[in-house]
Amino acid sequence: MSERFQVDLTGMVDLLSRHLYSGPQVYLRELIQNAVDAVTARAALDPAAPVQIRLRTSTDAAGAATLEVSDTGIGLTADEATELLATIGRSSKRDQALGTGRAEFIGQFGIGMLAAFMVAEQIEFTSRSVKVDATAIRWQGRADGTFDVTELPEAGAEIPIGTTVRLTARRDTAHWLANDTVLSLAREYGSLLPFDVAVSVPIEGGAGSGGAATGGGDAGGARDAVNEAHTWRRVTEPELPWLVEQPSGSARSRALTDYCERTFGFTPLGHIDLNLPVAGVTGVAFILPQAVTPGSGQHRVYMKRMLLSARTEKVLPEWAFFVRAVIDSDTLSPTASREQLHDDEILLGVRDALGEQIKRWALDTLRSPSMLTQKVLQTHHLALRAIALTDPDMLTLVSEVLPFETSDGPMTLAAVAELGELVYTSTTEAFQRVAAVARAQGLVVVNAGYVYDSDLLAKLAARPGWNVRELTSADLVQVLGMPGVEREMAAAGALSVARGILADEDCDAILRTFEPETVPAVLLRDSEGEHRRELDRERSEKPDLWDGLLDSFAGEAQGRTRTLVLNDRSPVARRLLAAPSGAVFDAGLRSLYLSAVMLAGEGLRSAESAALSDSLGVLLDAALAAPTPGRPGPDTAHPDS
Repeated sequence: MSERFQVDLTGMVDLLSRHLYSGPQVYLRELIQNAVDAVTARAALDPAAPVQIRLRTSTDAAGAATLEVSDTGIGLTADEATELLATIGRSSKRDQALGTGRAEFIGQFGIGMLAAFMVAEQIEFTSRSVKVDATAIRWQGRADGTFDVTELPEAGAEIPIGTTVRLTARRDTAHWLANDTVLSLAREYGSLLPFDVAVSVPIEGGAGSGGAATGGGDAGGARDAVNEAHTWRRVTEPELPWLVEQPSGSARSRALTDYCERTFGFTPLGHIDLNLPVAGVTGVAFILPQAVTPGSGQHRVYMKRMLLSARTEKVLPEWAFFVRAVIDSDTLSPTASREQLHDDEILLGVRDALGEQIKRWALDTLRSPSMLTQKVLQTHHLALRAIALTDPDMLTLVSEVLPFETSDGPMTLAAVAELGELVYTSTTEAFQRVAAVARAQGLVVVNAGYVYDSDLLAKLAARPGWNVRELTSADLVQVLGMPGVEREMAAAGALSVARGILADEDCDAILRTFEPETVPAVLLRDSEGEHRRELDRERSEKPDLWDGLLDSFAGEAQGRTRTLVLNDRSPVARRLLAAPSGAVFDAGLRSLYLSAVMLAGEGLRSAESAALSDSLGVLLDAALAAPTPGRPGPDTAHPDS
């Protein structure tokens, strides 16, 4: 007589496929987990018992795809099968007869078996318990929610101890039971299991893919045991790859590189061993050969050597995005789907401890000059900066080994600090504006315009013994050369006119001498001045909108917010200062100012673009109007006319 599951099976399958599991592919992981738990339970009773798990695809008489998963595990009696399979949520590891609370068990038998209904129309399993005088049974479950349990006393010893699960696919899910798919999924989920797990692979030109052989052939070692129509291909490795003893360090590095290439598809720059014996965690982190963005860390996590997820993000700190890790754990808690980890206190402790091991590797390795050090610094400087923001030891390391862009070429922050005061710009645009002039005057300026850099320098500024501050306009003015007294007096009138012209731009004008002479003028500004400039602009454009609120932020006037420094060594600047006041002087000065604005990395506003065009027009008209030797003036008739 058929019995009915104590659940709405159709609703349960929908729940499993849409809300619990990431997709139908996990059905195979659930079946392999059940088999692993079964052989683990039997090994605990009889260490000499055979330990084998076999997966074989085929088709039935009606042409439907089938899959058999056989194990040499502890088996089930009729009562156990009814109890475990008819009541959702009951687990073999909760059953007293099978070892309540055993840490070695991975899955939940009832849920795991029902997960197969995501791809199967019918599930049949035949099992014989290890219990003395136990009778073999056959359990048949159907997608309509009914099942039968039949005892097979006549089979006797013909059915070996263990269980064989047979799935018959629905028409729309046959591809999930295809041989290539089963082989690929078995490798993905079970490659690190410590058991002999093998998948049958059809032999080209064999007697036929169906064959007469049943599961249970020998797949041990590197050899394939050949049957009439198929060969057993082992998918598991006897030992975790990072724990395999190698004859030398270089041999181990090559072996781990090969494993990384097979697993992740890239050749690592190097590897970092991860080991937390107290937490039952072991693994290896591979250093990526190219830079990646923060938050892209996805790691492979195994629970008791069964793959939990190939895309776990929380097992390492967020700043460790420059590595890809493979972790195996006995203690971390999986979610109900066993595809992610519970973000609990245990995971938090493991994450912090593994992060410390990665930091320790960096501290021990990156201070020693080597090809690996050079590649890591070039490729993952952003990740190292991110670590340094939260770790004092890493901040010290970064200041000692990481090159920063300076006006005197790449230098470490420690090397710049040895020269005296460490001065930096907080934006790349500001650095580009002053770099050439600072370099020519012997002033070393650090470009802290890249991500994390300003924050790192702020942290160094708070440390004893570090003299760090942001560059101001006054810093550069002080290192520029002063023209002689006579020259200052000669240019005083022109500079006074220039200040009046630039008053609308809130810009001062001064005269200095500096290299290179090809730069006629530079625009100096600092963050405080730019802040005041933006407030003034907002106040002038919308005087009634803020009702005086912006005035409270402006404070007392502190002079003009910008300074145009004219280079007295530049022929262009000298010619301008020698020109008489008037339209040409005005146009020339505005052209130099707007050119300096563009040289500073700013884009011109529409009004500034129009002003530049007008100024160039005035200069062009003046040039065309001025007679030159061999060319008549604009009012002189051509000789041939």
